[in-house]
Amino acid sequence: MMRGRNQVCGHTKEDVAMGKETFFYIINLFIQRGLGLFFYLLGAGWILQQRAAVYFLFYIVLSLLSCGVMLCTAPQTLAARNKKITDSPLWDKILLGLFWLLAYFIIYLLAGLESGHGSESLGSPGWLGIILYTLSAILTLRALMVNTFAESTARIQEERHQTVCQSGPYKLVRHPVYTALLIWCIAMILIFPTLFVGIASLAVAVIIIIRTALEDRMLQTQLVGYKDYCQKVRSRLIPFVW
Repeated sequence: MMRGRNQVCGHTKEDVAMGKETFFYIINLFIQRGLGLFFYLLGAGWILQQRAAVYFLFYIVLSLLSCGVMLCTAPQTLAARNKKITDSPLWDKILLGLFWLLAYFIIYLLAGLESGHGSESLGSPGWLGIILYTLSAILTLRALMVNTFAESTARIQEERHQTVCQSGPYKLVRHPVYTALLIWCIAMILIFPTLFVGIASLAVAVIIIIRTALEDRMLQTQLVGYKDYCQKVRSRLIPFVW
């Protein structure tokens, strides 16, 4: 039987394209994780302390588990997060660029440079940080599982007929992925309790808060149904606070 022109080996061209985007997102994700470890080792003189070894173990293993769950439940979200669509606002491009530099590279370089300024072992605060980091990863995973419009950039996805997500953690806060990032900032301060890691973590938190405010304003003015959703879910990031 002849296949339609939009099919390749039983799969539509859209399925093939989504599979490629998903594959490249996962590859890019682990390149990013590897670069984080590289920058830490570069700063630490290629010495991996216990606290860093435990953190990067969780960092990579939780990423693997999350990708596995997403491949089984919502591969289209992974594909969407790999798309390089440049119609997001200028403020998003600036804030996202600063966030990427700080959260994925600079903070690990600083942690490595300051690795000799304290105990090598995690201790109770460090393990609390690992627990918070794990909670952050779980919250992010849950949000991505239910919101197929959770792209990396902040924009109105007209070509995908974007709708408002109101399930899972979106019942509690309007931007749960950003909430997870704030938890990650606290975790980093506990795991790497040094001055410049603390400053970098606070800077990331400020970027997240600003991006949340700007993105929320954009969604209220441009996304159909979002204002009604705001009446149901009052909190942007922290339940009953803001």
